[in-house]
Amino acid sequence: MRLRLALIAAIIVTAGIAATSLFLLTDRLARDHLEPLFPDLAEAPFSLTSSTGEMITNHDLIGKAQVMFFGFTHCPEICPTTLYRLSSTMESLGVSDQVGIVFVTVDPSRDQVEALSDYISNFSDNVIALTGPDADIQRLADHYQVVIQRVDLADGDYTVDHTASVFMFDQDGAFSGVIAWGEADQMIEGKILRLVKARSEG
Repeated sequence: MRLRLALIAAIIVTAGIAATSLFLLTDRLARDHLEPLFPDLAEAPFSLTSSTGEMITNHDLIGKAQVMFFGFTHCPEICPTTLYRLSSTMESLGVSDQVGIVFVTVDPSRDQVEALSDYISNFSDNVIALTGPDADIQRLADHYQVVIQRVDLADGDYTVDHTASVFMFDQDGAFSGVIAWGEADQMIEGKILRLVKARSEG
């Protein structure tokens, strides 16, 4: 009986942390240098609206190195921190004109064109933001195993849990690695420099 109770308790604990673990899965894999194989941009078709009102497809991003991050404008910490670190790192390395930053909203009902335009104005000029129908956002997220989950709050508002990895692509649109949430500045700098080097050698 004691063994059975212990087993039940273990199952409950496991179930309780399963969702959180799922959101951090690709981040953990990246830290362990076991990055999963994600599709190249050419293999992940999408057509979404940018923060300037233009329609952007996956093919429009090919020809320049890109880093892609999924988030939302009401995010209290992870999203603004990630965009700030990417922007400031590229500016300090002098490569902002060589690598684009693509911010894909996971909250399209609130993050429409005007909201996204205001939000990314806080970061460097090489940031573009994309929005669109829920189904189109989810389809793109599924390509990169990005988990998106709405969480209702007690006050009637809601937040969105999501995978916090940054996906990297070279100038040919080939998947080139992941930047994990919380990686050291030196690691991020090294990955971006390698991305630029791959571009210059292409």
